[in-house]
Amino acid sequence: MKEGQSKNLGKSYYGQMVNDDIVSKLAPILQSGGYNLRLADGKICATFQGYGWDTPWHHIQSDVFLDCNTWHRVMFDMFSRTLPKERQFVPSCCQQCWKVVVRPKTLLGLFALLHLQIKMDRPSKCGAEIRESVHGLYGGYFYNHSLQEGLACYEAVRKNVDETMNLGPEIVVLLKRSCTEFEMLCGPSDKWEISEEQVRIETLVNKWFVRDHTMLEQPQNVVSRVHRRWIEWAYMNGDATYLNFTEGEPLYSPYVTYHHLIESGKKTELKKSLVKFSRKPNFGYDY
Repeated sequence: MKEGQSKNLGKSYYGQMVNDDIVSKLAPILQSGGYNLRLADGKICATFQGYGWDTPWHHIQSDVFLDCNTWHRVMFDMFSRTLPKERQFVPSCCQQCWKVVVRPKTLLGLFALLHLQIKMDRPSKCGAEIRESVHGLYGGYFYNHSLQEGLACYEAVRKNVDETMNLGPEIVVLLKRSCTEFEMLCGPSDKWEISEEQVRIETLVNKWFVRDHTMLEQPQNVVSRVHRRWIEWAYMNGDATYLNFTEGEPLYSPYVTYHHLIESGKKTELKKSLVKFSRKPNFGYDY
């Protein structure tokens, strides 16, 4: 219902139509051209399928049971965020997602984690943490479907991280529930509940939204872009281990510095430099 409208309208035919009007709620993504109403049955489906290319993440293995686009972008962003604060919710499926998080300190550690995730062969990803809400330059995530599965995964990841060069026991490994954005909006994850209203919304989305469960592997051209961005991210944030991936060459030529002139034994050189740089430029005017 719109702000200011009578609460009693919810019991009317009009109120029922408002509750069932998923098209108006999803108007932004329909207008963007990314989705349309399928001619065969009126269900909402993606206009085209493709790889996400502008990403900091290297996806090691996808999980057929994870449909983050529908649960996060549609149910959470398009529905939950638009509700009053006291009625906002975390999608039911997302509440069953448990992530083991690894926080490498260096680019060398990130690549070590990448090889570890490939070795462990679990649904996972790793990359540069460009989100403002995350403390740390790099992150890796292992996905699980229950607390019990998450705890078992945590033990396995912790052991492997401890034994991996460029990672080790000092690296943070933790188990968390669902996405950070959910806790920021809806509060601590141990307080989440499932309301009747969200069940109605989720039922409506499940009925009319077409999901694509195709498991795709990132193509090499996307991976190349991702790894390039990692190296540039490391340079930009003062992580000198990027030099291991440039054969010791800096990404950019260093600028000329002059502070060394103040060191003892450099007085003559300093005097000459002061004379040189104190000359006024001649733009054709008399000074």
